[in-house]
Order: sequence, then C-alpha cells, then structure tokens
Amino acid sequence: MDISLLESQTWKAINGQDETALQDLLILVAKHLKVTHIAVTKPIPPQVDGDDSQDNVVRSPSKFMPLYGAFGRETCESPPIQDDFNKAYWVTAKQNGVFQTWAPRWTMFSRGNISEKARILELPAVASAVAEGVEDGRGCTAVDLYAGIGYFVFSYLKAGVSKVLCWDLNPWSTEGLRRGADANKWRAVTHDGGSGIDHMATNDARLLIFNESNEHATARLETLRTHLPPVRHVNCGLLPTSRGSWTTAFAVLDPTAGGWVHVHENFELSEIVDRAEGVRKEFQRMHDTTDYPEHAEVVLEHINRVKTYAPGVFHVVLDIYIPPYLTATCV
Repeated sequence: MDISLLESQTWKAINGQDETALQDLLILVAKHLKVTHIAVTKPIPPQVDGDDSQDNVVRSPSKFMPLYGAFGRETCESPPIQDDFNKAYWVTAKQNGVFQTWAPRWTMFSRGNISEKARILELPAVASAVAEGVEDGRGCTAVDLYAGIGYFVFSYLKAGVSKVLCWDLNPWSTEGLRRGADANKWRAVTHDGGSGIDHMATNDARLLIFNESNEHATARLETLRTHLPPVRHVNCGLLPTSRGSWTTAFAVLDPTAGGWVHVHENFELSEIVDRAEGVRKEFQRMHDTTDYPEHAEVVLEHINRVKTYAPGVFHVVLDIYIPPYLTATCV
C-alpha cells in the first residue's frame, strides 16, 4: 500500500508548523515510510455535511484531508462517470491474502474489521455450506447486503463460496469492489441499470454487483434464484444497526436448505446477551409466520465481539442459523 493514513490526533500534534516546515516534514515522513501519499483520516460522519437531517447512507469520508501526493479530482459527477473513476487515486491493500481496492477521497476503508474477515474465512458454517454444495453439485451462494469495497465478500469467495451477490448504494464502493475482484482474479459482473438480469447468473462470474438499495434484493433473488446455487449465508454489515435489512436477509436465504445470517450491531457491553437474544427472536418470529407445518428453532450460534465502537459500546456480529421452512418438493 503506497499511502499512509494519519489519525486525526496525530495531525493535531504537528499542524502548528508553518506551511514550508510542514511540507518538508511530510516529505521526510513519506520517504521514511516509503509511501507516495499521506492523508488524515477522521471518523465517517453520520450525517451529510451541512445537513444534520440527512443520513450519510453511502458512508462518504467527507472529513478526509489530503496532505501529500495527488489524490485526484476534488469533485465528481453525481453519480460519478467512468472518467471520474479513471482519474481518481486508487489504493490497494492486502489482508488475509486478499486484495482490497478503494479510492480514499471517496470511499471508507475499515482496518478494524480484519479479524472478522479472517473469521469468515475459517468459519465452520461457511465451510459446511461449501462442502454441501460440492457434495450435491449445486455449489452455494452468499449475499452481502452492505458490501462496501468487499470487506467480507472476498472472504466468502476465498473460502470457496461459488457466487456472492452484493448490494451497495455508493458507486465508488461498487467500483472498488469490481477492481478488487479483478486484482484477486475473480470475475465480476455489475448490474448496468437495465431491466434484464438473468444473464448475470448464467455466466461464470463469481461476483454479482448491484449499485442500488438492498431493498431490491428480494425481487432480484426471486428472478435469479433458479439460475443460482442456493443462498446459504447473508451478511448484514451496517452500523450502528442493520435492523433495516433483517427481513430481506430472511427472505433471500434458500427456504429449502436454510442457512446463516450474520448480523452486525452496536450493543452496550451490559446488554449484549439480552439484545442478541432479541435479534434471534425477531428471526424466530419471521420463521414462525411461514407455512412450514413444524416448529423449527432459530439458533443464535455465536456472538463475536469485533471491536469497541465507543466507550462501553461493542461492534458485535451475531451468527444466527435459520432452519429450512419449505420442503424441496414445494419449490
């Protein structure tokens, strides 16, 4: 990686220098670290700049501050066009043997998720779905409803999942996702906004990318389901809560095979166990409203504490197993 990202507190400590001295310092820092670019990172603001009523749903790093090196255009078309992508500065990092690519001026990169990426790579439930898919010859599919630049998407692919379907609202994220897939030599196809999507699942692409709201995921899956391996894993990776995607996650899982939903949430330390059980009960309620004649238990298999999000608040991932609710003859 040829960029160094400084924490905002580090920047405050050196920002009192005059401009000439500061540039001389940055040149020395770049030379010492063997990087070509330096910037200041700050937390992704929850609201759009200048509008406290509008959520920053695309997780744009609007507080990003370039210090050294050319980071590309300061503005772009909305939505960005190919020329914007071509002239942006792109960075590639390697974690867990997987390349990830992003444009730091336009897209966030979360270093703190590295342990969760590694966990997905080795997760027994993922290995089980892959093995079952190999045994029955159908393969398996995963869905990431908040894909970003491929944080967890690429872990599923490296673990052997046949195909991953991805949703993200930020076109810079989906472009980074496409470039990252290319760097890892995984073929990707991006939905171009047209009405026909059957072709996306009938070729050898392992990554199907949708630059749109995941509210469309259920309808997309119903169109593509007969062309895809069964969906066995769904990732719901939005913080501080992914609640808005739970119904979709349940709906896109294969109803005859069942599978796992991985729910990302921020919980206070003292409430983790109780609130995790509350999430499990929500999925149990969904399962109980199906026409399946027998009661089947939704299981909270694991609570993974990823990192602290704020004092006393943890980013957790809940691994929830959803049993089948249709027999194969009903499909």
